[in-house]
Amino acid sequence: MMTNLIDVPCEDDGVCEYDLHNLALYAALMDAADAGFSWQESAGQILGLDECDLISFDLYERHLQRARWIVGKGLQSALIAFSDRT
Repeated sequence: MMTNLIDVPCEDDGVCEYDLHNLALYAALMDAADAGFSWQESAGQILGLDECDLISFDLYERHLQRARWIVGKGLQSALIAFSDRT
């Protein structure tokens, strides 16, 4: 369950500190979506949000979109960000 969610994850074309701290969250969201879990299940079980609250859908959707960006167009930026941390 997440306790440090922000309403809007990074939306720029670079990987930010929030992304680096939440890679496991992003992976869990993508795995759940790919496995056919509903957004309500993911919002409740992974993000620790009230799945009856429509704001939870927005948070879920924004974080899932960011996760998909990281493994898609943002992969090169993510790899660079991780190599800079070592």
